[in-house]
Amino acid sequence: MIIAGIIIEPWASLTNDASAFQRRPYRKLPGNYRPISLLSNIGKIFEKIILSRLKEECHDLSIIPNEQYGFRAGHGCIHQLLRVANTVTQGFNHKFYTGGVFLDVRKAFDRMWHNGLIYKLIKFKIPNYLIVILINYLKNRTFRVKLNHTLSDIGSIKAGTPQGSILSPLLYTIYTSDFPKTNQIMNCFFADDTAILAQGSTINYVIHTLQKGLNNIEEWCTLWRVAINTDKTHAVMFRKGTSRKELNTLSFFDEDLTWDKEVKYLGLILDDKLTFRSHLKYNTEKFWAKVHLLIPLIGRRSPLTLENKLLLFKQVLRPILTYAAQIWGLAAFSNRKKAQILQNKILRIIVNAP
Repeated sequence: MIIAGIIIEPWASLTNDASAFQRRPYRKLPGNYRPISLLSNIGKIFEKIILSRLKEECHDLSIIPNEQYGFRAGHGCIHQLLRVANTVTQGFNHKFYTGGVFLDVRKAFDRMWHNGLIYKLIKFKIPNYLIVILINYLKNRTFRVKLNHTLSDIGSIKAGTPQGSILSPLLYTIYTSDFPKTNQIMNCFFADDTAILAQGSTINYVIHTLQKGLNNIEEWCTLWRVAINTDKTHAVMFRKGTSRKELNTLSFFDEDLTWDKEVKYLGLILDDKLTFRSHLKYNTEKFWAKVHLLIPLIGRRSPLTLENKLLLFKQVLRPILTYAAQIWGLAAFSNRKKAQILQNKILRIIVNAP
């Protein structure tokens, strides 16, 4: 079947359970439902084989750009965040301005253009047998929606890759591997989380460079049918000092992008001074919310052993506080001290210390 490029039809059918990922409290809005794909077990095994071979080809042909840190061995969110933070920090050291635009790709996997993907697979010289398999994998795919106990009629899928499929992330990465590169622009990717950075000695130069980058991205998105949610796309000018100079707005898809004081990127809140105050405040609130849920298990009256309490702390609570500590560790001691005090307080409760 692999050499012949055949996929048995039932392997390509799936059920999208719309109720699994509904975003409360807006249940009546269809756009707030994120479907998942329930694939057959045999189909999953077949996908894993194809994924292994496709990864080898991508590596041998150097298809995946170095700026892409998603779904790659030895790469993770922290590495990309370090790359961004180091660039901004170096700019501060040289008294440069660093502008960043953080893009929100609308339904990245769901909207992927099948013909465009196949064209790129051919262009990158992926072996024919894999291309034939992927054509059969994408075409004639059906779905139906399950809401509570009701099933819809069967429909056909014209675009996108299955949510939940292990092939989807790599196919999306291949599809976006020719994302435009602009002089003096640093591209940052983690799967569909995309950002561009520009740096210079003057604000006007940075804005002009970013605008050129956005113009190129707009052309590319139009050509390859990639949709950007401009309402959730944020621009931040990282700079030291207290300058109140009004910044010229950026234009993207006939809309103005306003300049924000901070942005959340890959789970880390980056403020324009890189103090990380907002991130630590957010983490503290998130930490306490989780503590209130776990207090019956880790509190002084809990019947759990100390070993199990510490296990809950290490596996559930501590990761909230320490996420991206490699980056926000640069923050002022007063900010870091708050996180340490919070951790000490919970540990005293866990070990039943005064």
